[in-house]
Order: sequence, then C-alpha cells, then structure tokens
Amino acid sequence: MNLKVIVPLLVLVIAGCSSVPTVKLKPETFNGLKTVRLESNPDNNLMLHSVSTVDVQFVGVGFATSAGDGKGVKEFALEYMEQNNISLNELVRSQFKNKVQSDNLPIVFTQDSPNKLVLTLNVVVLGMKHGFSDEFNALFNISGQLSNGQGEVVWSYNAIPMPPAPGYSATLDEMFASPEAFIKYLSAASEPMVHKLYKHFKSGLKQV
Repeated sequence: MNLKVIVPLLVLVIAGCSSVPTVKLKPETFNGLKTVRLESNPDNNLMLHSVSTVDVQFVGVGFATSAGDGKGVKEFALEYMEQNNISLNELVRSQFKNKVQSDNLPIVFTQDSPNKLVLTLNVVVLGMKHGFSDEFNALFNISGQLSNGQGEVVWSYNAIPMPPAPGYSATLDEMFASPEAFIKYLSAASEPMVHKLYKHFKSGLKQV
C-alpha cells in the first residue's frame, strides 16, 4: 500500500477515535448568544504527524534527503514552527473567525464571553504524495464545539478530511522556503476543512 493511500486512512482512523456527535446550531440559540470566546485546542503543535520515511537535512540553501542521519519531517517541521512562531491552532482559528466576520454574522468574539467555541485539531498529517515523489501534501481533521454559559453543547461537528485538492503539494524546498511559504502551504490544506466546519456551523442560521 503506497503513502497516497496510507495518509487518508491514517487520518480517518485517528479521526474515528476523536469524533464528536453532530449537533446542529439553531437560529434562536445563536441569536441568544451575542458574544463568543473562540479557542483552539491543544495549545501546541503536537497534533502534527508525518507519514514519510524521508529524513531531511538543511544544507544552507535547500534540503537534502538522507539515509538516516537527518531529522524526520515531523521533527523538522515542529522545530521550524517553534523557531518562526507558527501555530496550527492560530491558523485555523483565524480562518474560522474571518469567515464569521466576512458573512457579518451577528456575533462578537471576546475573551470574557460565557459562551465558548472550541476548535480542536484532532490531527494534522504531512505525507508524501506517493512512494516515489518528493512532494508532500497535508490533511487536517478539525472538530468544533460551541457551548453556552450553562455548559450546554449547542453546536458540535467533526470535519472529516477530504482528499487533498488536485495539484496541491509542495517539495521540502518549497514548503520551507520561508515562514510565509510554509504558512501558505498549511493554509491551503486547512482552508477546505475550516470551510467545511463553518458551512455546518451556519447551515441552520438561514433566519439570522
């Protein structure tokens, strides 16, 4: 079985262990919230996994694969994100918040709100397109849960990953060319899942 098959299967297996029940948000419930505290979980990048046998070494102007004396893709990516202050949680949170604000939904994000919307990154997987490629793609599994001030869950959904978009992939050199390039690469992978999550969030709000 090649890695093109393994990556989606790994995500789906892990997603099945961390899935949440689906609860549709009702317009009358949403109208009563007014404010929401937006959080993401966990508070680090350790949900990142890699399906790759490649070890990498940074050689000053690019990357070289090695037979075993380099760092794994996961380890290198985690160090790179820490050094450049890149947060997977912040990326997903910003994308979701931007969608809410772009649609002018009548909700205000504030840290002191009794209502809490938590976006959980169950897993993020970096994997080679297939066994003989030097290009990688990424898959995000994200779930969301909104609870009111009484702790009642008023919306919940797990965005099961879809296959990567056609043409979406990057080599190590392209991914890590700059912090901006790496964020762009991750954003292209997380955007479809955030959109899927947001689409379900607002699906019951046609009266809003």
